[in-house]
Amino acid sequence: MIIVEETAVIEAPLDIVLQLVDEVETIPAWATVAGEVFNVQGHGQQLEYDWRFTVNTVTFQGHSKVIEQTTDTLITETTGDIVSIWSIRLTPISPKNTMLRVTVEYAPPHAFVEVLADVVIQQLATPEVAQQNMQRFKALAEERAQVLVG
Repeated sequence: MIIVEETAVIEAPLDIVLQLVDEVETIPAWATVAGEVFNVQGHGQQLEYDWRFTVNTVTFQGHSKVIEQTTDTLITETTGDIVSIWSIRLTPISPKNTMLRVTVEYAPPHAFVEVLADVVIQQLATPEVAQQNMQRFKALAEERAQVLVG
């Protein structure tokens, strides 16, 4: 299992960050790989959805399901071509600032040859890519906070 962690302080209240985390349809807006989220069903603890993303010229697809959610924690299990557990922890550090910590535990793709698995892991599970994803999510959350809170 490969573990990637990123932390950011977002200039947005916790409720706005949590709302954006819950809106899985926005994932393609901040993910560094091209893709889509579809068949979104349920909300909160019952949320699940399908996804399809392309790394280089290879497309991967799967299903994600929330396995735990509280006001400050979200844990999602992903199955399909890429198996992973996403743990998201939110900590309010002031009324207008939230610390976001994301930990992703990836299992190497089991259905692909080793060389292809290396390409996927290099694209998805590197600190640089995780940091880019975090910065894109942070910008989206801060933009939303500016619109909603000012």
